[in-house]
Amino acid sequence: MTKILLVDDQPTLVALMSEFLSSEGYEVTTHTDGLTALQQMIALRPDLVITDLSMPGMDGAALLTAMRDNAYLHETPVLVLSGRPEHEILEACAGRAMLMRKPARPDDVLKAVRGLIHGERQPQSRPRSGPFSGSLSRIGAAPLARAA
Repeated sequence: MTKILLVDDQPTLVALMSEFLSSEGYEVTTHTDGLTALQQMIALRPDLVITDLSMPGMDGAALLTAMRDNAYLHETPVLVLSGRPEHEILEACAGRAMLMRKPARPDDVLKAVRGLIHGERQPQSRPRSGPFSGSLSRIGAAPLARAA
């Protein structure tokens, strides 16, 4: 079963996304901050990480950096869901993760998840609004790059 690690400090969003992704056949593990998630990642070895940027403790950008610097995690695909303005998201993680703005529609999230798990770099989708929230930015969907 495909393992997804979901990291977000919003309990309602975590519950909704976890239930939705589980109903689609994914094994979902959740954490509310980046540091706790990172500590569990080596043992869990998720096939995909979905994270927010704004969280207590280790935020999403620091989580991406730590993953990039870890030999076991640097190729793990990451989907960043954030309500921050797009320019802030791009500054924090351009080229290291696929980016989606909150709120995102469940079908857009699912399409991105499937694309990342199956190695597609930019799932074809158009921005729409919905329950998880709104626009999709198909930018930098490659796995995390190792620092040179």
